[in-house]
Amino acid sequence: MDNESMTKEEMQRFLIKEAQRGATEIEAYRNLMEILGIEFPSEKEH
Repeated sequence: MDNESMTKEEMQRFLIKEAQRGATEIEAYRNLMEILGIEFPSEKEH
């Protein structure tokens, strides 16, 4: 397991913190995905 991976518990805590600071669900997921290095394919890449 590399140092950059997050456990489920860490992800949950991150999402709770995002909600507490007033982020929308989508913003929270986008921020989590950014931390994990995951990108949603954009429509422009066709």
